[in-house]
Amino acid sequence: MINLAVIGLGVWGQRHVRSAQSSGRFNVKMAVDPETERTAPIAKKLGLNLAESIEEALSDPSIEAVSLATPHTLHTMQIVKAAEAGKHVYSEKPFALNLQDANRAVVAAESAGIQLALGHDQRHYPVIAELKNMIGNGTFGNILHLETNLSHDSIHLLYKNYFDNADVPTQRGWRLREEEAPTGPISQFGIHRVDTFIHLLGEINWVFATGSCQAVNPSFLDTISVTVGFKSGATGYLGNSLATPLNSRLQIFGSEKWAEATGPTTFEAYRECSLINLTVSSKEAHENHSFDIIDSVAQNFSSFADAIEGKSRFIISTDQMIHNIAVVDAIRRSLDTGERVTVSAV
Repeated sequence: MINLAVIGLGVWGQRHVRSAQSSGRFNVKMAVDPETERTAPIAKKLGLNLAESIEEALSDPSIEAVSLATPHTLHTMQIVKAAEAGKHVYSEKPFALNLQDANRAVVAAESAGIQLALGHDQRHYPVIAELKNMIGNGTFGNILHLETNLSHDSIHLLYKNYFDNADVPTQRGWRLREEEAPTGPISQFGIHRVDTFIHLLGEINWVFATGSCQAVNPSFLDTISVTVGFKSGATGYLGNSLATPLNSRLQIFGSEKWAEATGPTTFEAYRECSLINLTVSSKEAHENHSFDIIDSVAQNFSSFADAIEGKSRFIISTDQMIHNIAVVDAIRRSLDTGERVTVSAV
């Protein structure tokens, strides 16, 4: 068992505790959160010691790894600090907000000889594994196009209340600041499907992005549309909104077959697994498949543990980690310029 400290005890930090423990690979010894008055009852319920600063976890010789469920702007700095302290790091996405910081985090981890892992757990979905195998087996023929939409309005009212009552402190308010989400819904959750695109079809060469600010506040990007070009020659489209009811789908179009993966209809089930059904179609037939809802976060922690113990590599390579941020950075630049942008080389 690997001794773990969870940094950040909000909603997703609590998920880290639950999934790390249920993986059977980690002993969660400590939680860290500066808002101790709010989180002390949570830590007590979870049976965890609560510290106020990450330094307390990093200076504890019994702690071998940390997981970061903290504001996005803190991730790179915290990864570097943890690496310097010799602690393995599991970071929530995005682990950096620009390409320079992504490289800085990876270099720090590699120089210190610690394992860096990212919370892109959707790679573990059974439906994604099935699609990856089908692509590898040539089931679709020549892959022409990949398309996805990942949208929901679960935090729509939170954003709206924030802008309507700007002087009132808001729990989870850090998520509402522009510096924490420079590409709006992509920064919040659409980045998961950027990783899915990379996982399924490889490098992305260029992006063209447009966005709108209609539902929350005239200054806040709530909906985004991104066209991409893959190195393979395939094209792709990513739609992402935080102001419409739940929609989660992924489509692959090939010269022989096409497939559509869809998600559950309730937000509670979506939070566990956002794609669970698969339809595969050709000229002759349509096949329907359903997959179990799994704890993909627990599986991601298991991959992290395997990498720490030298059993196998983490499911996401460091080059793919950096490429993901390069793609998101290109999306930001495309939004700023209104032009198609080449993705920076890793």
